[in-house]
Amino acid sequence: MNTLYRYISAIILTLGFSITTIAQEKDSTGFKAFFKENLEYQLRGQFSIGGSTPLGMPAQIREINSYNPTLQLGLELNVTKWFTDEHKWGVRTGLRMEGRGMKTDARVKNYYTQIDGGEGKQTKGYFTGNVKTTMKNSYITFPVLMTYNASKNWNAYGGLYFSGLIDKDFTGYVYDGVLREDSPIGTPVEFEGDAKGDYDFSDELNRFQYGIQLGGEYKLNTHFRLFADLNWGLNQVFKKDFDAITFKMYNIYANIGFGYTF
Repeated sequence: MNTLYRYISAIILTLGFSITTIAQEKDSTGFKAFFKENLEYQLRGQFSIGGSTPLGMPAQIREINSYNPTLQLGLELNVTKWFTDEHKWGVRTGLRMEGRGMKTDARVKNYYTQIDGGEGKQTKGYFTGNVKTTMKNSYITFPVLMTYNASKNWNAYGGLYFSGLIDKDFTGYVYDGVLREDSPIGTPVEFEGDAKGDYDFSDELNRFQYGIQLGGEYKLNTHFRLFADLNWGLNQVFKKDFDAITFKMYNIYANIGFGYTF
């Protein structure tokens, strides 16, 4: 989490310096004038709930025992360029630091996975029992959104986002069950009582994510905004050649928060 805060501070300082430079710039020639007129800057804080999930429940997952979204926060500084003085249509971009994570516990049957053994050895097989997963990742995100001023109090926006992974953690363990090596009828390895089989798939996470962002914001007054939006990942959470989980997973998150426009 300290790394996330350092990145957030760097972004605020960098973009804050850029905003000050633009505001002080006196050149009114065409190109620079475009970036001086009808601009709206906004600082946002958000809370996110969601997770990395398959699209539809795989047959191997029989029941979700528990789900904890954990505390996922984000901070964004963006700029909206309105195309006209009426501020009806515009384009918005910026930088966002955001956490993406969850904790889950599921009951599974013939769930193909990989567990870590002693001396760096790994065992792949089909597990029937319970699986606990912890995901705790941080991304730096670049949104590119069209913005529409729908009314005096409402803005709507939508477009694409592009994210880079900067902190990664996807770990967990299997327990209270049996792992059969290589095939559903392979050699059984039992996990009973306090016994568990750990796994760490952090290095298999896809470092680049992209997806769709859709949302709206309510204008409380001249400066303050409330907003809610949805981020829906279009590419997989894991690398294409990763085979320790047989189904595809995607980052899907709802975000709510507040913004200050200046």
